[in-house]
Amino acid sequence: MSDWEDDEEYDEKPQVSNVRSVPNYSHSTNRRSSDYREYRRREKDSTTNKNNGRDTAYGRRFDFKESLYVRPESFGRIIGRAGSTIQGLQSDFNVRVDIDKSRGMVTVVGDNKGKVNNALDRIRQKADEANDGNSHSQRPHGSGYNRNDRGNQAYRSYGREEHSSFNYRSSETSYSRNDDYNTNDEPSPKRPLIDWDAANKRAELARAERWSKCPPLTKNFYVEDPDVTNMNEEEVARIRLENNNTTVSRVFEQESGKSDNIPNPVWKFEQCFAKYPDLLAEVAKQQFKKPSPIQAQAWPVLLKGEDLIGIAQTGTGKTLAFLLPALIHIEYQTIPRSRRGGPNVLVLAPTRELALQIEKEVNKYSFRGIKAVCVYGGGSRKDQIQSVEAGVEVIICTPGRLNDLIEAKVINVTTVTYLVLDEADRMLDMGFEPQIRKILLDIRPDRQTIMTSATWPSCVRRLAQSYTNNPIQVCIGSLDLAATHSVRQVVEVVDESEKYPLVKSFIKSMKSDDKIIIFCGKKIRADDLSSDLNLAGYLCQAIHGSRDQADREQAIADITSGEVRILIATDVASRGLDIDDVTHVINYDFPRNIEEYVHRIGRTGRAGRTGTSISYITRSDWGLAAELIKIMEEAGQNVPDKLRGMAERFKQMKERRSDDNAKGRRNGGDSRSYGYRKY
Repeated sequence: MSDWEDDEEYDEKPQVSNVRSVPNYSHSTNRRSSDYREYRRREKDSTTNKNNGRDTAYGRRFDFKESLYVRPESFGRIIGRAGSTIQGLQSDFNVRVDIDKSRGMVTVVGDNKGKVNNALDRIRQKADEANDGNSHSQRPHGSGYNRNDRGNQAYRSYGREEHSSFNYRSSETSYSRNDDYNTNDEPSPKRPLIDWDAANKRAELARAERWSKCPPLTKNFYVEDPDVTNMNEEEVARIRLENNNTTVSRVFEQESGKSDNIPNPVWKFEQCFAKYPDLLAEVAKQQFKKPSPIQAQAWPVLLKGEDLIGIAQTGTGKTLAFLLPALIHIEYQTIPRSRRGGPNVLVLAPTRELALQIEKEVNKYSFRGIKAVCVYGGGSRKDQIQSVEAGVEVIICTPGRLNDLIEAKVINVTTVTYLVLDEADRMLDMGFEPQIRKILLDIRPDRQTIMTSATWPSCVRRLAQSYTNNPIQVCIGSLDLAATHSVRQVVEVVDESEKYPLVKSFIKSMKSDDKIIIFCGKKIRADDLSSDLNLAGYLCQAIHGSRDQADREQAIADITSGEVRILIATDVASRGLDIDDVTHVINYDFPRNIEEYVHRIGRTGRAGRTGTSISYITRSDWGLAAELIKIMEEAGQNVPDKLRGMAERFKQMKERRSDDNAKGRRNGGDSRSYGYRKY
């Protein structure tokens, strides 16, 4: 960026004008001729009006005129701070300088040919300074220009060197197509073609040389239990079917039919962690009865050193599925921890709440003094930097803050050997893909990579293809979007005015051990509802993106501890809130898409418990009725007749609108006036 762009006092308006008098050679010949005729007409009008060859806008003769095209980045140097350079040119050479940024053109007009050329030379010099270092900016002044060289010069001279405002016939007869492109007969130098194959090969060699200096990496720590080894195919299929119909495959080898070397599932903690008794003791403290479906299959895969794609609904134990193998991965590398130079495990999460929840889960398991830190936007940057610099093995973070600390050279991700992208679908939905790709460029390519997701959209698949190595996909249940079956789904079709009385009535009937999360569509809506309920005597907390981080953490702490039993939230909390004893979720405002509905109701019915979701649907939500019915039917829920009627009316409206649009196209009319029909 040029210096002038940072100057708050810079004002370029007095120096910029619309140069209509110069034809634009980038269009057709007819356009150039039309523009030139318009130029002659304006000149003739000025003479007819007895301006005696003077510019009516500036009150100055303009017998001579020169134009050149410059790169956009050159305008700042040509204009100068607050227009100082242009003012100096106009004063020194008694000329007028016009700038047309939309066409990339600078035009100099004056009554003395020598002064016009001198001013133009000064402008060329400024353009060269702005493009210093580019070989194409060193071309001789007035060198020829051709179409193939367009856009590669710091400037390029335009057409006519001069014309007299009193001799239009002469100007017209001397004007030709060639004048638009060359000011002399010297040919333009041709730039050599880029050999992209050679460039890519050099890049690959440089990448290989960079990562060849990394210390050795150990990824396989799995010793299969004899009982697991001796299972036949029928027993393996039975266990996977019992574990919520778990499916396992090497997802990117399905076309070739290669899905071999996939480890069998386990059904006891000891079958994976018998070699690590201290870690097994930490697991026993949590009083789990047996591994969850995703843990039963993911642990053998990860301990074997394979890349994993885990697809499961929220609340199914995905965090522990990648956490315990990560602790073993850290401890049993051949290089001592003190000599590794940075963290070994990096966990990327889409939201602060989810990152903090993962940190809380890590801290439950004390293993060989392994330390973790959570870095996220909104938290104290100074404290986070101090924690990182004190030495940690696990970093849990959001993409924005991680990139910030990488650029500040606080975190060195080249030492990362175990990478987790948690809730990858959510991160891509939130637009984090560029930040993720930037981070992964600096992580060694032979790392072990884990991606977890509740869904398997094309964007997640594309990311997995780019950054995983022959991964094993473990899917719990169907790949189709589905809600957890441990939640009873209740849908009420209501008017907007009925929502508050309904939610207030429900809160009155709450039992002493009930906890509720109420989801609103907007932050102001959440604040208003929270205020109304508190004023009505119902203690509650609110959480959304505009609240300070300390307030958000306090709200979660209050609902977790039972200090309050009502949490009002926006979708910022639809993932990452792991509060086991939430009994009800209320969709005060129905979400904008059905995926968010599934994640919202997944905040209850967790860790083996059951829960209830209540959704208020108004007429404005009828476009999602059909998808909601599918979700409810798949989970075996009762679908109200009003919801089915809403879906049917929406379908009929779409069909009518499609017919009307087709009729409008046939008749040449505009069918956009057909709106939604009320029911």
